[in-house]
Amino acid sequence: MDKKISAVLLVGCLGALGMSSYAGAVPAPTYSDSSRTDNRVYAGLSWSWGNKQGLKPDYIVGFRSLHVDSDNSVQGGDINLRVKYNHGFVLGDARLAYVNGKRDFVGNYGGGYSFMNRSIFGTVAGQGSYYRFGGDYYFKNHDFKPYVEINTLEKPDREQPKVTVFTPPPV
Repeated sequence: MDKKISAVLLVGCLGALGMSSYAGAVPAPTYSDSSRTDNRVYAGLSWSWGNKQGLKPDYIVGFRSLHVDSDNSVQGGDINLRVKYNHGFVLGDARLAYVNGKRDFVGNYGGGYSFMNRSIFGTVAGQGSYYRFGGDYYFKNHDFKPYVEINTLEKPDREQPKVTVFTPPPV
């Protein structure tokens, strides 16, 4: 009789702790952050104000590498070269920028060197899919030049969170 009461109490305690619910129950999935790297080569056209070329754009080729998290945040780097066309192709400038933000809109913060002005410059820009707008500050002649750019960069693909299903050990 004591063994039956002990067995019933043990099963009741295990049931109260949720241990018996594992028999035949489907465990709930859990989600964890995941990330990946998005690398893209791109090309574009850029128009600068205060440029002696008038409405002729600069040609851009570049490479962007972003670390994309499942919460839509991104960070990484962008390097590009601008080429001017003025009675022939001339290397305009090279720039390197840190990229940070969300998938839909990121900021670019960095610097570069202008081969035309023989000057280093700082650059700040905002970027969405297929466009970038910003400004460059040239330290040699204390000149600020805003610009608008169209390019082949679209927002990075969404990263899905990892799904993990807990499977209890056999009882």
